[in-house]
Amino acid sequence: ERKNALMQLAANNIEQDRKISVRISVRDLEVIQRRALEQGLPYQSLVSSILHKYVSGAFKEVER
Repeated sequence: ERKNALMQLAANNIEQDRKISVRISVRDLEVIQRRALEQGLPYQSLVSSILHKYVSGAFKEVER
C-alpha cells in the first residue's frame, strides 16, 4: 500500500507545471504574441513549447 502511495505521489509531481515570471522586452513579447496568434495558440503555450524544445534538444538555432 505504501509503495502504491509513493508511486502515485511521484506520478503527480512529474507532470506538474510550475508558473514562472520572466522579464522580456516589449518588442520580443509583441513578436511572440503575434506568432502565437498566427498559430492559433495562447502566447504562453508558444513560450512553453519553445522552452520544452530547447531543453529536450529539439530546438535548432538558425544562423542569419
